[in-house]
Amino acid sequence: MASDERDLERGIELEGYAFTFCKAAFLAFVFQRYTLLTTSTLAATLYVAAARKGVRDWRCFVKPPWVVIFFGVVAVAEGRRLLRRPKS
Repeated sequence: MASDERDLERGIELEGYAFTFCKAAFLAFVFQRYTLLTTSTLAATLYVAAARKGVRDWRCFVKPPWVVIFFGVVAVAEGRRLLRRPKS
């Protein structure tokens, strides 16, 4: 493989990572304080929905059922943290 082709392939891979962070930054901008709660709840919910539709090949680095358990725990913990009132 020529050097130019390797460079282009690596550039495409880097753009994929950049796009992932672009999505994350956009969600953080939209949801602000509630980003972690919203995204973890949506991730768990959508993974369960995908599994119910028969999808078994997930691209997340954490594999089923651990990804749903992880994001479910994160969502509950973040919801509790956000609902906790500061003691005065």
